[in-house]
Amino acid sequence: MRTDLLRKTVLTTAGVLVTGGAVAAPASAVFAAPTVDKPAVQADRKGERELRVDYEAQDTFFYCGPAAARNALSVQGKDIDQHEMAERMGTTEAGTNSINDITPIL
Repeated sequence: MRTDLLRKTVLTTAGVLVTGGAVAAPASAVFAAPTVDKPAVQADRKGERELRVDYEAQDTFFYCGPAAARNALSVQGKDIDQHEMAERMGTTEAGTNSINDITPIL
């Protein structure tokens, strides 16, 4: 029971944060700098690297796992559909149960 309460609290908090980001994103996009074509990996003098991500917002409030996986794989030049990822991960309106449902798909 305690695990269920903790899980619901975490999912509710994540949902609120995602919703807030979805509301704020269009407003902040107006002020975003124009994108410039960069190589996928760009090294600087300090040895740090910048990876080019083809960002795509999650299609539904419960697609956090599929959207995050899709964005991460975009660094490797892979273009994957969130709905296909969600189906393979077993994502429902309650979200994706565990990282253990995501990693085998990657």
